[in-house]
Parts: sequence; structure tokens; C-alpha cells
Amino acid sequence: MHLKVNELLNKINEIANKDIEQRSKLKTYVNLIYEDIVNNNINLKIEFIDENITNDYVACSIDGSKYEIDLADITLIIAKAVKIKGRKNNKKEIPSQITEDLKIIENYYDKNIISNKSILFMLSLETKLLETCEDCDVIFIDGPIIDPPTYYEEDTEINGIMSLSRFVLYRSLVIRKLIDLNKIIIGIVKNYSHRLLIKELMRQGYSVLKNARENYLISNIIYKYRIEKEEISKPIFLGWINWDSLIGEELIDDLKGISKAYKEYKKNLDDFSIYSCYYQYNVTSPISRIDIISKGEPKQDALKYIYDWSIPQAKEIILLNKLADNISEINSQEAKKYATLFNLLRENYLDWNDRLAEVMMKRSQTV
Repeated sequence: MHLKVNELLNKINEIANKDIEQRSKLKTYVNLIYEDIVNNNINLKIEFIDENITNDYVACSIDGSKYEIDLADITLIIAKAVKIKGRKNNKKEIPSQITEDLKIIENYYDKNIISNKSILFMLSLETKLLETCEDCDVIFIDGPIIDPPTYYEEDTEINGIMSLSRFVLYRSLVIRKLIDLNKIIIGIVKNYSHRLLIKELMRQGYSVLKNARENYLISNIIYKYRIEKEEISKPIFLGWINWDSLIGEELIDDLKGISKAYKEYKKNLDDFSIYSCYYQYNVTSPISRIDIISKGEPKQDALKYIYDWSIPQAKEIILLNKLADNISEINSQEAKKYATLFNLLRENYLDWNDRLAEVMMKRSQTV
């Protein structure tokens, strides 16, 4: 039964009024939280980043992409990973070293299984390239360090794609080897959905934020600080959040999956932890979450590497990640070319087998 126009308008008005009331409360909480941060009443800081790194160093960026295409009875999973290597010196040159890895896998499984496995396939290619970064001082990952941000033990190996448990072990050991070599590993998360800051603020007494949206809170706090300090051009960060708080504490629902994943990584990280902050290059640039592995709260120096390579208004935040993202992308036309080639090879193979069977049958009849 359809609602009458008046009833529909009343419903919309009711929802709008409720939203206005909630937004008004949230603005009040933003102001309170902001005052607590700038007055050092809670364990978070907000600061501008004033300087670049002056010494020469080598940085690299890792990114990957995947594409699934249905071919009647099977699904092809196409994945690609790319490593871009750059050197920071007085002229900031980019002697790009591009490494690609691409495979095609046929898969006869359920859509959800295919989706999960295609992600693991792509991430395994990325991690394989991560192993080659021993000659880099700073490693940028286009995405979170803990990826995928969930964990389920019942997963199994299919068509040569690792199970999730095996992949987590592999990736965590690669990361541990790199940090033991004093490499700086930085994850740049463009679309952050896990409410790490909300969880941290709730832990520090702001339980009223349980249903608040993270990006609204962060963008308002950062914007308020910029306006108050009359500074719209400098890079800024808000943090730090120690991921160890995700272990052994009561969690909001959207953090339970990533908490399980972090516990598995932590088995090989030992006394290292992941810390997160939120970074913005200038007032017109997007805000991203930054993940860094460290034994204690990171110093601002770690963020200066991001500042070195930052480009304004780019969702990838830094130049190396933007190059890696562009080169690793698999578009629909490229995927269709692989699908067409696969079909041709498969059909020719079947035709050849049919002809072979026909010849064998004729021979058997003449004997």
C-alpha cells in the first residue's frame, strides 16, 4: 500500500528534523573534542608539518588492481600489481622502476567466494612485490597495511590462490622482515570506513559518539584548526591511534572484523604496533588515513616522507601512489581482450580434440 502524499511529507519532515537535531548535537561534541585536543586533555594531537626531509633516500609505492569477468560457465580473475620506485634528491627525480605481474585464473565457485579470492589474488601479487623492496628506505602502500581488513578461519586454498590464514602469515612475515631491516612502511588509505578515531574517543570518555560518522568528525576538527590558526596551505595531521586498543577491549561492531585480522598480524609483529593518523596536504585536498608500523608513537618525521611526495587535490595523496594506481588499473577493454583470447584458445583446443577423436574413430572402424 502506497503512502499518501501528506503522510510521505510528514515522514520526510520527521526524518529531517531528527537529522537536524542530531547534527546540532554532533557539532557541539566536535567543539568539545576540539578543545580537549588543543588543550592536551585527551591523548590526541593535531599539528602542521613544517619541513620536508632534507637527506636523499629511495622510496617506492605498491599498488594493485583486479577485474572479474563472467564467461558463461566460468569467471576469469585478472589481477595486476605494480611497483614504482623513486629517488628523493635536490631535484626530486623519479627514475621509475615498474614491475608488473598478471595472471588469469578460471574459477567455478560462488560469487562471494570469487570476490574474496580475487581480492586475495591481487593482494598476494602486491605482497610478492613488497618482498622486492629491500633496496627502498620508505615503502608506500596504496591502501591499508592490514589488508583485507577482516579474518575468517574457514577459508581454504582454491585454484592456487592462498587461503586467508596462509596469506596473512605470508604478508605479516614479509612486513616483519622489512621493518627488521629498518624500512619505513606507510599505508595510505583513501577511503577509510573503519571508525578508529570514534573508537579512540569513546575509549577516552566520549561514549555518545557511538553512532557518529568518522569522516564528518575528522574533517570538521581539521577545518576548525586551520581556520583558527589561519593556515590553509600547510600539511596537517590528527592522531595518533594505537591499534593495540583494538585488542581485548569492547569494540563497536564495524571494528570486530579488523580486530581479528590485526590479532593475526600481531603474532608476527611482536613489540611493533600499527599507529594511525589522518593527513591532509592543504585545505582543498582530501583527507586520508595513514597507517605506520612503529614500536612507539611515531614522530612527525614519518609524515614528512608523505609531505615530500604529496600532490594537491589528488585522492592518492602522493605522486608515487598516483603513478602506481594509474599503471596498475585494469579497465574493461583490457579485460575483454584477455577474455576473448581465452575463449579462442579454449574453443580451438576443443575443436582440435574433436578432430582427434574423429580420426581415432575412423581408424578403429577400418581395423
